[in-house]
Amino acid sequence: MKTYYLRNWFVLLYFAVLSCTVSCSKNDSAEDIEKREALTIKENIFQLVNAHRAVIGKEPLATNYLASQLAEEHTRYMITQNDISHDNFDDRADRLFDEENAKSVGENVAAKQRSAKDVMEAWLNSTGHRENIEGDFTHIGISAVKNDVGQYYYTQLFLKQ
Repeated sequence: MKTYYLRNWFVLLYFAVLSCTVSCSKNDSAEDIEKREALTIKENIFQLVNAHRAVIGKEPLATNYLASQLAEEHTRYMITQNDISHDNFDDRADRLFDEENAKSVGENVAAKQRSAKDVMEAWLNSTGHRENIEGDFTHIGISAVKNDVGQYYYTQLFLKQ
């Protein structure tokens, strides 16, 4: 059992080091840097979700392209609304049911947390969000997008195939 926990810590440490070593060249545009930063946050959220699931004995989630695409669209929608919401969740769920043969779907949203660690902590401290993270799902799509004033908005879409 101890080696199981050690493996999770090594995975987390690996991705922490990896995210810290991402560097920016002088030729990178602000948009390129922002995209790379958002990608790192999404990757970190993915690793934190699976590390948490491993600690409680759950199987890791795999990424799903359509869920990621729908999460990104919804995150951008929330930014235009300047508010977090589950607006149009039924439409996203229906697409996952129809196109990915999902048996169940869940969604977490958040805004203004500064890091993957912060948003995961917020979700895990909320019963409904924690239930999705720990739920009987097989796949996940994750989005993290910064608004015009530098605040991140987040969406996680979970599905079971």
